[in-house]
Amino acid sequence: MAILSGIGGDRRGATVVEFALISLPAIAMMCGLFDLGYRQYVATQVQDSLDRAARRVTVGTGTTAVQLTALVQDSVSAISRDARVVVAPTSYGKFQQIARAEPIVTDKPPLGIYNAGDCFIDINGNGIWDADAARAGTGGSDDVVLYTATVTYPEIMPMRKLMGWSVMTTLTATTMLKNQPYASQAEPATLCH
Repeated sequence: MAILSGIGGDRRGATVVEFALISLPAIAMMCGLFDLGYRQYVATQVQDSLDRAARRVTVGTGTTAVQLTALVQDSVSAISRDARVVVAPTSYGKFQQIARAEPIVTDKPPLGIYNAGDCFIDINGNGIWDADAARAGTGGSDDVVLYTATVTYPEIMPMRKLMGWSVMTTLTATTMLKNQPYASQAEPATLCH
């Protein structure tokens, strides 16, 4: 009994136990905050490099999606060398066409939806009716281009791995610019299928 009362009254190791209880959550919070700050830094760099690359395209055509990706990849690699970047440009003839279906000119029942026998304006020139009139690529003169960059990189603090989640972080940045009007646009054809 005297041994148990001696152990219960001994306070020499209490500081180590208290430090262990407090330091683990504090370190986890600091690592999480550091990772959030790094994520925001990468997101800012991706957006800035995408804006600069897209601006370069608007003053002249001929830049491909591969070249756009390389421009953004170069900037992002300076801060995250294992990052993978994909830039997907889609173009529209006008701002009013963005994320809109190709207009139906002659509508046969059932009305309001495209079906066989309807006539439509083939805005993207692919010969079929589309729910989104976008064209892949950087477009031509006077086109509106939506640039979407997707960046996947490994986190620098393994906090998510400790929870069993993926250590890869994915960010997306978008920008939209209108190409310079250095030539005229062709009028889209009206097709009936």
